[in-house]
Amino acid sequence: MHKANLMGVKFLTASGGGTLQGAIDSVLYATKMGARITSNSWGGGGFNQALYDAFKASPAMHIIAAGNERNNNDARPSYPATFDLPNVISVAATDHNNKLASFSNYGATTVDLAAPGVDILSSTSKGEKAYQKFSGTSMATPHVSGVAGAILTEFPEMGNEELKALLMGTVDKVPGLEGKMVTGGVVNVNSAFEKKAAEGQE
Repeated sequence: MHKANLMGVKFLTASGGGTLQGAIDSVLYATKMGARITSNSWGGGGFNQALYDAFKASPAMHIIAAGNERNNNDARPSYPATFDLPNVISVAATDHNNKLASFSNYGATTVDLAAPGVDILSSTSKGEKAYQKFSGTSMATPHVSGVAGAILTEFPEMGNEELKALLMGTVDKVPGLEGKMVTGGVVNVNSAFEKKAAEGQE
C-alpha cells in the first residue's frame, strides 16, 4: 500500500485572495518542513525574484497549475508556473476527450504536460454539497501531484531530475496537444510505474 504524509499550507482566503509575501512564506514553510512535493493550484502576477528564489532554493518538486486564461505562456508568462526551474512542472488541463480544455493555458516550451481538469469531482466543506464538480488547471495539477507522490512512496530515493523525466517521458501522447506543451501528452501513472519497473529489471 502506498503511504504518504500530507500537509496543508494555506495562504489564500476562501475567496481566493492572498499576498505575494504569503506565497513566498508558504514555499519557505513547506521547504522548512521537508515537503518532497508541493501541489500549487494558484498563480497570477508578474515575475518576482523573491518568489523565484524560494522555489529555486527548495529541494522539493513543485507541481504548478499553468493557469486558466487561454493564454500562451511562452508569449505571456504566467507565474509561478512559468519559472524556468528544474524542480517545477507546469500542468495544463484536458477534458474528457483528452483535448486541451477551452480555458487552459498552454505553451510549447513553458507548459510541461496535461492532466484531466474538466468536471472533476472534489470534496468541499459545504455540508450536503460535500462533493461538487469543478474545472480548471487547479483540478489538473493534483492529478500530477498524486502520480508523483505515488512514485516517490515506492521509490523514495528518486531525485527531482529523474522524477520529472519519468513523468514527462511516460505521458499518453495526444495529437491535439502536440505543440501546445513540451510533452504533447497527458500524465499516465501506470506507464510511469511500468517504465520504472522495467528499468529495475535491466
